[in-house]
Amino acid sequence: MKRNNILFKSAIILLLLIGLLLRCYFTEWNKPLTGDEVGYNKMVYQLLDKGIYGYTPYGTSITPNAFTTPGYPIFLAICYSIFGYHNGNPPIMQIQLFQILIQLICSLLLYLIATKLFSRRIVGLLVMACYLLHPTFILSSSYILTETLYGLFNLLFIFLLIHSINKKNKTILFLLGFTFGVCILIRPAILPFLFILIFYFFIREKDKKLKYKLMDSVFLIIGFFVTMLPWWIRNVISLDKIVLLAEQAGNPLLWGAYPNNPFPDIDPLMKPEDMGKIAINRIINGFKNEPFTYLEWYTWGKLRYLVEDIFPGTSYITKDYFRSIHIISVILGVIGLIFMTIKRNLSSGLILFMFFLTNILVYLPFAPVSRYFYSALPLCLIGLGQLFYFLVTFRIDLNKTSSVNKNPRL
Repeated sequence: MKRNNILFKSAIILLLLIGLLLRCYFTEWNKPLTGDEVGYNKMVYQLLDKGIYGYTPYGTSITPNAFTTPGYPIFLAICYSIFGYHNGNPPIMQIQLFQILIQLICSLLLYLIATKLFSRRIVGLLVMACYLLHPTFILSSSYILTETLYGLFNLLFIFLLIHSINKKNKTILFLLGFTFGVCILIRPAILPFLFILIFYFFIREKDKKLKYKLMDSVFLIIGFFVTMLPWWIRNVISLDKIVLLAEQAGNPLLWGAYPNNPFPDIDPLMKPEDMGKIAINRIINGFKNEPFTYLEWYTWGKLRYLVEDIFPGTSYITKDYFRSIHIISVILGVIGLIFMTIKRNLSSGLILFMFFLTNILVYLPFAPVSRYFYSALPLCLIGLGQLFYFLVTFRIDLNKTSSVNKNPRL
């Protein structure tokens, strides 16, 4: 047993070292900022120098706004304050290093999740290896975007979710709601899952009294409200209006309103509320005049874009053969998640599958970019863990059967 512990610890350290070296090698250190990175950079400078929280794509917001939620901008502001940002030079390399560290922590969280779910450390190691070797997670830490930070709290939420199902107590439920709130402050689209989770808690334990089910939901909601309340208060004070999440939805909604055209010619400086109006008109008219085209686009059409391309696809390690491996692993992962939902002895499977579906469906109305599949990919790796578990236990059962056949009882 002691020897096995040493072997597993050595394997974890080796995987972390390989993951670190791969990220250091493939990271585009001090890369020029592009796209949303430009807006985040200008936003942080403005926040630190003038105390104005506001985001404008490719520009600087003169007045406060709630275009984007504050999770990632606050993270960047802390990094800028610690590492310095003088003479117009943001600490890109330091943030990239910090995000690489976050990626390694994420791999450990995924190891703990898989080990907890399947009670096999070898399965946890295999899932951890898939995470550390996947191009999405190798390359994404290079970018000054929400994915890496969101990935950390997304996996922490999954970790707490599994524990809350197996052992419900007030502290875990509060932390579950709190962590979910942090996820929303980084990327708000996943909010509908909160209602699914509350409903799941109500229907899962049929014999439990209603008042105890209500208490479970209350502590979950309190944790969520504690996280979100400062943002809501800020919006009322600074903007004189209630903004629960963010006002940027019109932007990605319009970018996703052009069937089979992921890069339409849109003015990025247009006001988000104007974008939203144009998008809704396009969608309504589109479903009226071309129902089959728009139905296909808002289902399989966008899903294809989400899954086919590896985010971020700017390196030679995302060439066609890696893309094929990625697509196959996603398909197998979904099969594994489905298999988890039908296993009676693994009650976590259903809620994880629902979380996976939510992570997909909430992004279908918006722009079809592979960034939006980032949060669903770790769940696919957990699904792969189910298939790994099946292979491991099948081999053990096969060996036992072989042993019995060789030594039959008289």
